[in-house]
Amino acid sequence: MVEKGDTICILEAKEIANKYEQAKSDLDNAKAEYRKTEAQLNLNTQLLIAQKETIEASEAIKKLDSIQQKFVSNSRKQIIGLELKKAELEKQKVVNRLNSLKKINKSKLSQKQIKIKQAENQLSSAKSLLNQLIITAPNSGTFLRAKQRRSNKLINEGDIVWGGMAIAKIPNSASYQVKFFLTEQECKQIEKDFPFEGHSKSNEIITGLIKNKAPVGKPVEENSEVKVFEVIAKIDSINFEPKPGQSVGCDIITKSIPDAYIIPLLAVFPEDSMQVVYVAHQNKFEKRSITIAYKNAIQAVVKSGFTAEEKIALIKPHKNLILKKDTSDE
Repeated sequence: MVEKGDTICILEAKEIANKYEQAKSDLDNAKAEYRKTEAQLNLNTQLLIAQKETIEASEAIKKLDSIQQKFVSNSRKQIIGLELKKAELEKQKVVNRLNSLKKINKSKLSQKQIKIKQAENQLSSAKSLLNQLIITAPNSGTFLRAKQRRSNKLINEGDIVWGGMAIAKIPNSASYQVKFFLTEQECKQIEKDFPFEGHSKSNEIITGLIKNKAPVGKPVEENSEVKVFEVIAKIDSINFEPKPGQSVGCDIITKSIPDAYIIPLLAVFPEDSMQVVYVAHQNKFEKRSITIAYKNAIQAVVKSGFTAEEKIALIKPHKNLILKKDTSDE
């Protein structure tokens, strides 16, 4: 017995497991690459900032020297002015590189984030496939192993399975079915919607109709030439709670004829393309034509010709005991 949500089967698929592990590794690598790129870009930014600050410090020193320009020669004044212009140009170049580096950093980090997102999606997809290998009970009930089609053996741990193959079943207790295994000759005698009546070992009653029958038989056991045909019947009335796999004895009604009598076939005598019986009348017998609805090797089902209260002969009476029809005018 299992409850809804219980794990009932775990499938093993190395390809899916390997794909999941590879997806995990790819995600870890993508995150590591992002951190590495981020650190390298931060280092480049800090180097440019340090270079900018160095230029600014040098420029400040040059400006202090310019205060002393009134005490130096004209040529020295020109040199100091040119050095200040050079420092300003180098500073502007570093500022431009910093502005460009910010855009470059943003673009490179966005690319790394996209790779991380792709790796996360691949991991999620692989995880979803991995989760599908764990089969849980869709509802509470009795867990039953399915049978392999070829060998008709119950599926066990370690067996190979494939798509669309049943590995287990939990019968729906809201409705029940009966499964018959019949010979080819027996199977030919029944059709869909034929009624059946059955009972369990403790005489609980079930009734229902034939639902379908297999068009092809299967061996009763492996490598056997004897085949049986599977027939499924739907139970429409039941007065007990059956267990899955419980055996019941059933009678399938192949023909139903209302208002008829069953008599031994040896009591029926063919005469002049008619079927007749001899009905007891006082100390003699009256010959009557009958209508047979169905017959087999030992019995006949009679629709008309006599009543249930009358008795018939099992052997043909002597002609002296058979009543003759009166043909006079009286």
